[in-house]
Amino acid sequence: MGTAKAAMWLALLVLGFIWGSSFILMKLALFDTQGQPLFPALEVAMGRIAIAGVAMLPFAWKHRAHLTGASIPWLLVVGGLGNMVPAYLFTTAQTLVPSSLAGMLNALTPLFTLLVGVAFFRSKVRGLQVLGLLVGMVGAFILAFQPGTQVAPDMLWGAARVVMATACYGVSVNVIRHQLGHIPPAGVASFALGLMALPALLLGWSPSAMDLAFSHPDGMRGLLSVVVLAVVGTGLALIAFNRIIQRTDALFASTVTYIIPLFATFWGWMDHEPLTFLHLVGGLVVLSGVWLVNRGGKAAPKS
Repeated sequence: MGTAKAAMWLALLVLGFIWGSSFILMKLALFDTQGQPLFPALEVAMGRIAIAGVAMLPFAWKHRAHLTGASIPWLLVVGGLGNMVPAYLFTTAQTLVPSSLAGMLNALTPLFTLLVGVAFFRSKVRGLQVLGLLVGMVGAFILAFQPGTQVAPDMLWGAARVVMATACYGVSVNVIRHQLGHIPPAGVASFALGLMALPALLLGWSPSAMDLAFSHPDGMRGLLSVVVLAVVGTGLALIAFNRIIQRTDALFASTVTYIIPLFATFWGWMDHEPLTFLHLVGGLVVLSGVWLVNRGGKAAPKS
């Protein structure tokens, strides 16, 4: 394995860790230590996008020459469909479904990436890549399996929100790959988030949010979780993700969603949730799926 390829694999694992941690960060912002609601889901989602957009302004200024009339519509797609809408869908979904189920359904992203790429961008895929997608999805389902979990009626609506979010991701990943490949990764991330910062602020700002942050015993913990989620889990992670897309292909980059359940399971274990042999098997299956997608991509023609 070459140095460049090894770097992409390392970046994929780091992204899996960061985004696998986003579920617990959302939980810390949404609920206090007693399990009672803390910040509203809309404020958490829009605050995440607004803070990320502001934090990325230095990158936007550095790459301002790439912000053109032709690129703005595609950047709005990435900022809206790829970030703001999924942020809201995931945050509201986490009030209805367990994190493990959200992490499992998040693994549908490569499937939507494949479907959107083939349908709208004439992407070429090979049988080995399709096999890798299926293997990775099986591994994600194994990881998300929690014995004794009860399915409540409202979980179906929460699960549907996660599925819609992954469909949005599938569109965004292909747009980055096929329409914004000429813009540096930091430029794409900063422009996309920057364009969404003001709308997110207008949608999610509430004067009571800061009062809650300072008056509630867990308020500062929740606010800090949103800031970390915004700066690290959204802004900086999106730069790394865009770089992977531009250096490899959209399908390989989207398989980060198969690695996310690995780290989501790790956080569950750290929180004293059971770690079984089944989890270890699922982890190996996930990594096997990612490897198959990567192997298939080596021989697949690039579009």
